[in-house]
Amino acid sequence: MPVIKVFSAASITSDQVETVGADLERLCLDVLRAQPTAIQIVFVPAVMARGAPALLEMHYRAQPYRDADALTSFMDGAEASLLKHLGQTARIRCFSVDVVGLSARN
Repeated sequence: MPVIKVFSAASITSDQVETVGADLERLCLDVLRAQPTAIQIVFVPAVMARGAPALLEMHYRAQPYRDADALTSFMDGAEASLLKHLGQTARIRCFSVDVVGLSARN
């Protein structure tokens, strides 16, 4: 963890995937202090019936250092990257997962 899913109504090129993916990975490493092998980033084509043209969802393991300031920094950086590289303002949702309630593999 973290697991990040970017849903977009617009077509995303492989160059955009690489650039935004690198930005999101850097945010995970620097801001959320995630282990490199624990980061999962997925881009999903979507049909948006209502709302923003893009949606970013992140599930992350709850840690004391992943506080409101860290989440704000992550969301600011993610929003800037999506706007710069995809030209989209995304709805962003971050979900903390308590370690007690987490079962995971690989």
